[in-house]
Amino acid sequence: MMAKGPLTWMGESRERKILDICDEHIKRIVKTVAGMNKAVQAFCDLDAKKMEEGFQEAFKSERDADVIKRNILEELSKGIFHPINRDEIIRLTMTADEVAANAKAAARKLKYVDAKRLPSDLKKTMKTYSTAVLETAIRTHETFISLERDPKAAVALSHEVEKLEEKIDDLRAEELTPSLLKWYKKVKDIGQSLLMKEITENMESIADLCEDVSDIIRSIAISYS
Repeated sequence: MMAKGPLTWMGESRERKILDICDEHIKRIVKTVAGMNKAVQAFCDLDAKKMEEGFQEAFKSERDADVIKRNILEELSKGIFHPINRDEIIRLTMTADEVAANAKAAARKLKYVDAKRLPSDLKKTMKTYSTAVLETAIRTHETFISLERDPKAAVALSHEVEKLEEKIDDLRAEELTPSLLKWYKKVKDIGQSLLMKEITENMESIADLCEDVSDIIRSIAISYS
């Protein structure tokens, strides 16, 4: 259970139940991203067995998150929240859910790419990129945990998520995209090129959506602190 804090609208037991469920939802989403990251690392290391394990972990966690999402929406439909607060939680939940969807999609698509055709520098960059995406997801969860305990800390952590997302943008622009373009030109395989493009776009979307989630958390923290 999350500790009592200064946000008065969280005081009712049924409202606190919603927040505990939201916490479980975001935990499953982080596990989905962790599964994707495991799959990416294994893909780059040419470890097909471990890559499949990562995908299965992402698949299961995304499914679990989807069940929890439905529980949240069901609880909210009972009308226990002020409409404004209910809308905030819905936005938080639906945006976070897209994080898991993109992570599962990226992990699934890896299965159709021949990793042996990728140069070592591109695989190294992908591993770094994926690790940074997971770090952003973890920090987003930490931001949510801080929401009730210390809204000011939540605001500060949301800024850290924003910085991590900017770091990922820079990594994509300066290293990943140039390496991909060089590889596209070399392999001349439209199918493989499109898959790699979609995989990296899924990963970028995870970081962007994590920033969106942290922005919602920051908005709640500022409004009720």
